[in-house]
Amino acid sequence: FACLIPAGTFAQEYRKTVTVEVYLPEGARLFIEGQETRSKGPTRRFVSPPLPPGKYTYTIEAIISGPNGPRTVTRRVDVRPGDFESIDLREPGKRPITDVEYEPTPQNVVDALLRLARVTSKDVLWDLGCGDGRIPVTAAKEYACKAYGFDIDPERVKDSLANVRKHGVERLVTIERRDIFTLDLSKGPTIVTLYLLPRLNAKLLPQLRKLPPGARVISVAHRMADVKPDEQIVVDTELGEIDVYLWKAETLRGN
Repeated sequence: FACLIPAGTFAQEYRKTVTVEVYLPEGARLFIEGQETRSKGPTRRFVSPPLPPGKYTYTIEAIISGPNGPRTVTRRVDVRPGDFESIDLREPGKRPITDVEYEPTPQNVVDALLRLARVTSKDVLWDLGCGDGRIPVTAAKEYACKAYGFDIDPERVKDSLANVRKHGVERLVTIERRDIFTLDLSKGPTIVTLYLLPRLNAKLLPQLRKLPPGARVISVAHRMADVKPDEQIVVDTELGEIDVYLWKAETLRGN
């Protein structure tokens, strides 16, 4: 993820990442700042290194195959550290109507976030937007805790159920097709995990503030509105560094 960092020395706490998510037709080639990306698939997410305050411009270029030969589409995006920018290069009629595109959490990030949450067998983990179910499955396999995965997309629910069966954790893991914004978080979970967009984190905040004392919330890549996290780690992945944040329930309530 190419970037130019302004001169000057800043305290590390003032540095934030920029996340750019690009939606593409199948088989498209993607370039950021002239460098072809390694990742494949219709959804590609890139996270910059932690950047000092300032304004940054990225050039996004895609080479897309078509019946009349390949065509090049270019977008320039202005961002500031902490921003999440979504760029859709698909044809309008082929864009799904969803709150968030599915992007699997890298397995090493799953492992790191569960360590950060200090999961034990006494915990109950809820993964909101569970995708292929890898977070609840890993929590059950590695920590023997009960885990629930919720997703509104029936294809993701199907994938999650298959993953649960594959790893033999049916006794510990439950997968449900649910709208996460209708869940009652005041009972049940001691750990909530998220890999959503910033605006969805902010939308969930009133529900998360109802979590019982001692509960923890883990968010991959994105903060929780303007609430300062209690802990933060950085995980190296093939897509670059990804921040993982932890909030205690008491912090989210402002206690």
